[in-house]
Amino acid sequence: MKLRTIIFIILLALGILPILTLVGVNLRSHINQHETVEKKRTAAGAESSFVSLNARVKCIKKSLLQAAATPASAGLDPASLDSADCQRLAGLLIGQMQTEKMILGVRLFDGSGKQRVHLRRKTSSLPPVADSLPPVADSLLEAATAEGADAPPPPPLFQKGLRLKVSEVDALLSEDQRYPGASLLSLATPIPDRDGAVAGVVVMEISPALFLDTHGNACWATPSGAIIHAPASFPQLDPDHPIASGANILGLIPALAPLMAENLPFVWENSTGLSLTWLPLIFNDHLPPPLWLGSPVDRSAAREWKLSLIYNIAGIVLCIAIVVSLIANAMAKKIDRIKDAILTGLDSILNKGEENVQFSWTGPREVVNLAEELTTLARHYAITRTKQQEAEADLRQSEDKFRNLTASAQDAIAMMDHRGNISYWNEAAAEIFGFSASEALGNPIHTLISPRLSESGQRGAMEEKPVSDGPIRETIELITKRKDGTELPIELSLSEARVKDRWNSIWIIRDITERRRAEDETKLQQQQLVQADKMISLGVLISGVAHEINNPNSIAMLNTSMLFKAWESAKPILDEYYQENGDFLIAGLQYSEMCEQIPRLFLELEESARRIKNIVHDLKDYARQDTTRHMEPVEINTIAKAAIRLNHNKIKNATRNFSTELAPDLPPIRGNRQRLEQVLINLIQNSCEALTSPEGAITITSHYNANSDEVEVCVHDEGTGIPPQIINQITDPFFTTKRSYGGTGLGLSVSAGIIKEHQGRLSFSSSPAAGTTATLSFPAWREEMGDKITQAR
Repeated sequence: MKLRTIIFIILLALGILPILTLVGVNLRSHINQHETVEKKRTAAGAESSFVSLNARVKCIKKSLLQAAATPASAGLDPASLDSADCQRLAGLLIGQMQTEKMILGVRLFDGSGKQRVHLRRKTSSLPPVADSLPPVADSLLEAATAEGADAPPPPPLFQKGLRLKVSEVDALLSEDQRYPGASLLSLATPIPDRDGAVAGVVVMEISPALFLDTHGNACWATPSGAIIHAPASFPQLDPDHPIASGANILGLIPALAPLMAENLPFVWENSTGLSLTWLPLIFNDHLPPPLWLGSPVDRSAAREWKLSLIYNIAGIVLCIAIVVSLIANAMAKKIDRIKDAILTGLDSILNKGEENVQFSWTGPREVVNLAEELTTLARHYAITRTKQQEAEADLRQSEDKFRNLTASAQDAIAMMDHRGNISYWNEAAAEIFGFSASEALGNPIHTLISPRLSESGQRGAMEEKPVSDGPIRETIELITKRKDGTELPIELSLSEARVKDRWNSIWIIRDITERRRAEDETKLQQQQLVQADKMISLGVLISGVAHEINNPNSIAMLNTSMLFKAWESAKPILDEYYQENGDFLIAGLQYSEMCEQIPRLFLELEESARRIKNIVHDLKDYARQDTTRHMEPVEINTIAKAAIRLNHNKIKNATRNFSTELAPDLPPIRGNRQRLEQVLINLIQNSCEALTSPEGAITITSHYNANSDEVEVCVHDEGTGIPPQIINQITDPFFTTKRSYGGTGLGLSVSAGIIKEHQGRLSFSSSPAAGTTATLSFPAWREEMGDKITQAR
């Protein structure tokens, strides 16, 4: 934003602020006062219109009541009129209402509802008073006599008139049958006799257009809301739902319903400022009005007053803006000249190196003092610049020495400023971490290399260290990341320094990847030795436990057989007792059920004891130390079954879909039973650990391959499979993917060595979808092969 614009805005605000304050304080009260006066004027106008309307109502009521009193004053009884009386009464009524142009007809009924007199205004060539309204004439004629047999029935208003008190009037708005679409206002009042009783009813029909000629610009609506007249100039609330004849005003303005229910005049106003004065047409204070008249309120005077006020305020603001603009322009030009002189002098001092720069201005004392102070400042700056150039030369020499020293270092050297950002980054740091100096400088060092404590660093952090108030001197081991995301073990030496009186940290970082790899290998070998020793101890323990289990199990087998024989001996006696005495309880169960279950229980006990004996025998054979590694003909199916028995519990926990397909009559192979069992046990355990759910299957098969004269055993599982990139490494010593689960990486390596000693082959095929299949292939053993070996020896 330009200076002259700022000055203009400030001055304009200072000039307009008093006006806005005055307007803000007083304008609202003036507007409220004006609105109050307008409302009072509107209320007074509504009251005046209502008074005028009531005067017309009283006049027409007076004419109606006079017509009702005419028979009594003329000494006539409506119930006993003859033709002459009817003509006389008609003449009297014509004389009374001849001048009332709004009266369209008069009908006189006796108490039984028989029409006695019917006066109707003639139709002439005069035009209608409004659209859809009948024309008017200037005379009334009688239309019926006392004997008129063709007289129409009394209107609905007749019955209401009989129930009225003398001098009371009821009104009914209906459609004129002679002119469809036109409205007719009927008034009824009772005819009193000489005693004051009701002798008949007078019904007067008047034209609403003539009666309400002064309200032609108003909207006429019935109490139910039906609009019977609305001029084209009447203001509309909604173009889609205009206020016109045939519409319902209560549907367009629902808020009118509760106001009309009070039968009093009121003023309605909506949010847009539209005001309507609603007047009731009341003929009887005890009955609802037959018609409501809604007239728009003229607010043009208020709008003109507000527009005049807005124009006056806008004119004042415009004049102030013009004056302020001239003053701001003059001030800005003066400031621009001073600014140009300052910029020219600074250019001479900073860029051209001039020492004797003078500033001189005319004007107020403050401007002159500013010129003198700037001249003194320019002189001092020239002296300071000379000293600064000498200091910068010394600093550049010191920096060159520092950079040469750090660039030749093999360790990474970085400096962190007081904000935690990298302020120095040598070449060794760029080589170790992969970030160039331009990428590292200015970035937070912790975010860039993400250091975290290694296990040894955590142990060191947990150790108590003496608290020192001196400078930082600490060496710790951390794990960081290179630019490519690979982790890097480092040794970090921290120290502190102060640069420009601000704290800085110096990081000397050494890559200890090789040292950590050597430490990990040493630790791994120690763990493997401990595990191997543990397995040796476990083998000795298994041999002793198997011996301890075998003795009580032998007793159980002998006792089970003897107990079964005792049951067989006692069963005939028990059967005889059962035949004679019926069923009885043994051990809480019926004898009829127990005699079927006890033989099965003895067989299960005997089978379980035999199974324990076989497992103990297999464990003793597997744990027996084999120092001679004797080779002999063995059955591969027998070895497979023993391995399955030893792994029974692990298989049961790993899968619900275990099966074997061992081919019968396989030729024997030459080998060591214990060592081959070790291989199959290891393969079965690996298959169990590869399954991800109990639904995965494990299948062990054996068959004879006639093409190669080999006996093959396959262990297949539907596990996760072996990744292709490591399938050739799984038999390497100490290679394992289960290090966190206690794996040593020796199982498959030892198994491969055993198979090689047996002149066999161990192969693997695997895929993530099909699982893994381990295949053992051994050459079949023939008797002639044994003879040849004996002769060769």
